[in-house]
Amino acid sequence: MGESPNDPCSELTDLSDSDLGALTLASLDHLHEAISIVDQDLRLRVWNRRFIELLDFPPELVRVGLPFVELFRFNARRGEYGPGDPEAQVEERLRLAERFESRCFERTRPNGTVLEIRSEPVAGGGFITIYEDITARKRAETELRESHEQLEARVRERTAELLALNAQLAREIEERQRVAVALRESENRIRLITDAVPVLIGYLDADRRYRFVNQKYAEWFGVPAETFLGRAFGEMLEPALARRLLGHVDAALGGQSTHVEYELNTPVERRYVRTYFIPHAPRRLETAAETVVGCFVLDEDLTEYRQTQMALNQAQKLKAVGQLTGGVAHDFNNLLTIILGNLAMLEEGLRDNPDLYRSGHAAMNAARRGADLTRRLLAFSRQQTLQPRLLAPGQQLQEIAELLQRTLGASIALETVVDPAVWNIRVDPGQLTNAVLNLAINARDAMPGGGRLRIEAGNVTLDTVQAVHYPDVVPGDYVRLTVSDTGCGMTPEVVERAFEPFFTTKDLGVGTGLGLSMVYGFVKQSGGHVRIRSQVGVGTAMELYLPRHAPRDRETVAAAETALDESRLRGRETVLLVEDDPDIRYFMTRTLTGFGYGVREAANGRDALVLLAKMGSLDLLLSDMTMPGGVSGYDLVLEARRQRPKLRVLLMSGFTDGSGQLPADCALLEKPFQKLDLARAVRLVLDQPAPPLPADAGE
Repeated sequence: MGESPNDPCSELTDLSDSDLGALTLASLDHLHEAISIVDQDLRLRVWNRRFIELLDFPPELVRVGLPFVELFRFNARRGEYGPGDPEAQVEERLRLAERFESRCFERTRPNGTVLEIRSEPVAGGGFITIYEDITARKRAETELRESHEQLEARVRERTAELLALNAQLAREIEERQRVAVALRESENRIRLITDAVPVLIGYLDADRRYRFVNQKYAEWFGVPAETFLGRAFGEMLEPALARRLLGHVDAALGGQSTHVEYELNTPVERRYVRTYFIPHAPRRLETAAETVVGCFVLDEDLTEYRQTQMALNQAQKLKAVGQLTGGVAHDFNNLLTIILGNLAMLEEGLRDNPDLYRSGHAAMNAARRGADLTRRLLAFSRQQTLQPRLLAPGQQLQEIAELLQRTLGASIALETVVDPAVWNIRVDPGQLTNAVLNLAINARDAMPGGGRLRIEAGNVTLDTVQAVHYPDVVPGDYVRLTVSDTGCGMTPEVVERAFEPFFTTKDLGVGTGLGLSMVYGFVKQSGGHVRIRSQVGVGTAMELYLPRHAPRDRETVAAAETALDESRLRGRETVLLVEDDPDIRYFMTRTLTGFGYGVREAANGRDALVLLAKMGSLDLLLSDMTMPGGVSGYDLVLEARRQRPKLRVLLMSGFTDGSGQLPADCALLEKPFQKLDLARAVRLVLDQPAPPLPADAGE
């Protein structure tokens, strides 16, 4: 058969047809996929060893010229196609085969193996079929990635398989020679087979020069396959990587199979790769001796696996740090409530003594900074108490943009783009504003010489394919809020640590390193996730994915709250105060009585229920959410509302148990707070309409 002038293999003039066929067969028998080729009469002409192994055919059944319908009949009789009439199953598959059309489908064998079967017609009649075992891939869609030890075991198993294949190579030379004539009938057909296989295949001769690469191999480097032929191994690689891999090439040419994992920067993209180097040592029939004449280079793309593994490791690390910081912040909130409350009272009594007043004021400012620090820690650890409300992202971003206009400066151009059809979300409006402002301020700091800041909102749907790279992402509908800049950008190392608390690239004393941590915690606690896209010298885009809110009856979009006039903070209503810390209880009672309220105290939920049963008139239940004694603030509210359905409730909390949700129609006062914060919160709740009666209140 004449050589094709367009085929790069035709340049290998020093190889005979027999040698080329042997090399081709050697490549095919090293593939993990099974291959079969039938002619226009549907008779089997070519197959590889994996074809018999994967489909469990008896070796004596498979032969050159075997009518393919016999394999259909063999499978049907042993139940491969499931229940039904075997002859009907055979007829159905024969009709499909006689069409000679491209097909790709999956089939599950009785033993549980899942096969992906792809058939392609070829010029002159017949077709090529590739069978791939995708059982592991199917299982991996619902399971977590294997542990490091399991991965190493898999590597050892795969290496053992490759070594076993090489040991069998010499014994199978005789069998391959019988099909060599059929393979030489179509060099283009052979090229089609190797290019269709989702594996990178290369072959090096004894001088470490490429004699063959398939199309997948060439695509990684963005050049035609013929570019490799005759070139020395390593010319297309970075010098340091080339030197490292050449040691493995020499080991393979010395008769030792080996493999290595590394990071490869190609003209197309960066990849994580595992490469197997397998010696090629055909047995000489006349001497029965084996001499290594080259080596096979098989590349496996680990990019998706490494990315998923890195995302999982980062999520686990942030979760562990969050649990630690959340516990610390909880205790500090109670302490800071006592400190802030008493310092405020001391400040009022020291106004006539400037020196002592200045000292008290400095202590108060330090306590306020401590309160801000604990709020950020709780946000990161996802233990802040959220007050989610139905929001229209466009309206919220417009209000944020108005705030930013006064802080960005003239050198930074602000652009806000909102999809008119953007979905509503249900999140805490204050926390969302803080998150976007934090990102915008970071973007401003990344552009000291000026630039463009862009805030966007749009709809996005994440399917299972997209979500598989992020272990904690649930597929579904999201609103994506993006804050992007044209600043200095971040290195991959900085991106990986960006959400860690106290990590910062700013100078000492400029930032706390908690801004992005707070954003991360708020979004995660709201059921969403965060992504960073950054390139050094180009800019950074921070993407917040917040779940789309499913609308319910009588739900309205929240409007901006107005500040309460301080002259209206006094009252004469009766308040039941429930707080287990006596110092906090003392501060709150003194504050509320100072504003004219009547206060009854309880140290825990059980005592509060006893008082509740005895009290006559009661206007407000003011309770901590987390208390000892077996009755939490949440439980207390449910029982109090059962006894007094129209009772107004104000809850206090320095952290949550992770749910971050409040009982229905309850307001929240976050610890730590000061005197005026307490008075405003109480007055706002008392001025609100009483909660609606439950549906069964009249029964």
